[in-house]
Amino acid sequence: MLTHRSPTSPHPFIQILSHSKGKKAIPRVFRHLDDQQRLTMLTLIVIHLDILDVIRDAYPSPDPSAPLPARVKEEVDLFGHAVMPPLFSYVNEAPLTIIIGLLGLVLDRVHVPSIIRTKIGVSMLTMLVSRAELVKQTLSSSSTTQPDNNNTATDDWHQWSDLYSRLFDTLEPVLPYLFPTDTDVRASSSEDVHVWQFLAAMGVGASPDQQQRLVLGVKDRVMETVGVSKTLPDEMAARRLGDVNLFMRAIGLDVELLG
Repeated sequence: MLTHRSPTSPHPFIQILSHSKGKKAIPRVFRHLDDQQRLTMLTLIVIHLDILDVIRDAYPSPDPSAPLPARVKEEVDLFGHAVMPPLFSYVNEAPLTIIIGLLGLVLDRVHVPSIIRTKIGVSMLTMLVSRAELVKQTLSSSSTTQPDNNNTATDDWHQWSDLYSRLFDTLEPVLPYLFPTDTDVRASSSEDVHVWQFLAAMGVGASPDQQQRLVLGVKDRVMETVGVSKTLPDEMAARRLGDVNLFMRAIGLDVELLG
């Protein structure tokens, strides 16, 4: 039985990550670790996602007009630029069994509806889901050339599909709330692009029914963005519609179909 982790006494490594210098040190440290040590680091981050400062402190304010404090935004940006790239480089080479284990830990140990409302939480899940889909495509392309070696891979993929469905069902109720509450949809900067990227990753691996439910969950944001784009200069409009199309094209649609 898992014991409750007190946020006042986190793991020492998580304490290090709560400081700017700790985040900045990760790329240098990561280069000197072997694969097992890298997996251990990633696992520690994954099971403590909901108490990471860049997630805990970045949870949206009840006041939708209140922006993230500048200090928190700086730490989130630093984590994204310093910590995420080495983690991504590891995950991008990881076998499906590792991805299954990591997502299983997220679902079992972390409050997913909370982390998914933060930029780093979304990015972590996008990283795992995208890697699994890439592995799936590799398995599909090799199935005709190596039919006798795919039983284990097929079992792994069935296990992943079950985890994906658990993740989808956990996320579906909060789909309308994934977008940053303090983001102006008219802004030229794509502050919500990480959400569209996540929705695209989920959409590629979704069943037709799940794809329809994804669309229903975010349709208000889609329609709002499409509507606002008509009032923006061409370059800004193209950027905003391009963000939406990250998701729409992943499920075989296009914002142009919405007029």
